[in-house]
Amino acid sequence: MTWDDLVDYYIGQVGIDPDKFWQNTWRENQLLGESHTIKINLQWEQTRYLATLIHNVNVGKKSQMIKPEKLLPLPQDVFLKKLKAQPKSTPKQFEDFMKQVRKAQSGDKISIVNFAKETLK
Repeated sequence: MTWDDLVDYYIGQVGIDPDKFWQNTWRENQLLGESHTIKINLQWEQTRYLATLIHNVNVGKKSQMIKPEKLLPLPQDVFLKKLKAQPKSTPKQFEDFMKQVRKAQSGDKISIVNFAKETLK
């Protein structure tokens, strides 16, 4: 990758003002580039969901309905699948949470702060 490629990307595609590009640190320009990429990805997500809604509203059978990921696969789907595959909590965290719920249901008073502290240990 050359300087011309970098300048082309940040000034041409991301839309950073040339003066601002040279005043910013490398990290600031990188963050602006990431922000631009995220915005573009969200616009594609929105387009995909709208297209899926239009398709699903016009199908005759429920079995013909499709999910957005099937209608229009996007590059970010790979990362989303990895995130969905990770557990949101461990079995121990779940058990601790359930203990707190049972304690609250039994009539013991517990503050929200203590509930959060004990659950997030």
